[in-house]
Amino acid sequence: MAVFFTDLQDHFASHAFLEKVCTRFHYEETRMEELRAVVEEMRPLLSEEAFWESGRADAGQKIPYERVVISLGAGVDALQERYADQGLLSECYMLEALAGELLMQSYGAYNRYVEAATDLHVARYHFPGSEDAWPVEMLPKLLDGLTKRVVCNAAYCLLPKKSVVFIAELTKEEGVRCEGICAGCHHPNCPNRAADDFQERRKIARMADIPLGYGYSRIFGKI
Repeated sequence: MAVFFTDLQDHFASHAFLEKVCTRFHYEETRMEELRAVVEEMRPLLSEEAFWESGRADAGQKIPYERVVISLGAGVDALQERYADQGLLSECYMLEALAGELLMQSYGAYNRYVEAATDLHVARYHFPGSEDAWPVEMLPKLLDGLTKRVVCNAAYCLLPKKSVVFIAELTKEEGVRCEGICAGCHHPNCPNRAADDFQERRKIARMADIPLGYGYSRIFGKI
């Protein structure tokens, strides 16, 4: 098991991180200190419980696939539940926004790890339930032998809730590269390219009753 990405934990409390959350989730700059207060409650929980783990999906595959789990831990879920129980709905949503941005940036952190530790890089991600070849029913198998700290229930919901599981397709081809699931990506042909405005994507999906992809659904706490 690897502790959560150190560079992201350090960046989490930075002004730049909070500015990005304000921009993405349409918070006025005057709310910055409220966001920072939630960050300070989350930080010790992340330091103690957040982690990530990876393992080869199938050693027999010619194309290297790696299964990956990233989790912020049960403590963050408990904090959000406490906010809700106390009627602190603003803090509850702020935590959702902060956790979502942290998970979103963790994809890029994982990519950087792969490039630093191997002679491969990430070509693309595959999320269970997003493609016929990767059904959501495979979640328990992906977790099996990888970690016991994240579990999948009968409805294929992950616990802790602020967790993601995906398959990373790795390659040596320089022309095939995914930098992460990120807004403002400069690679328009990347299959994992995100919308420039996550909130707009989420709103449109809700209004049209269109399900979000697995990656977005996990980040936004939908499944």
